[in-house]
Amino acid sequence: MGREFWIPLLASFATMAVLYFIGYVANIDFLIFKISLSYTEIALLPIFVGAAVGIITERMLKRKAGEIK
Repeated sequence: MGREFWIPLLASFATMAVLYFIGYVANIDFLIFKISLSYTEIALLPIFVGAAVGIITERMLKRKAGEIK
């Protein structure tokens, strides 16, 4: 588990955290993680964007290493 694993993982989690934080601060419904006693609501947009950032970061690292042309 080297750089190829940790950098994309951290980039995706950081992106998700930033988007959830923006949603919380700006009170944007599709970016908020809501928990109450009766229900839990999870916004999926930050998860999808975070996964995309992780995939793009992994591709960039592989391209820089010369594994992908």
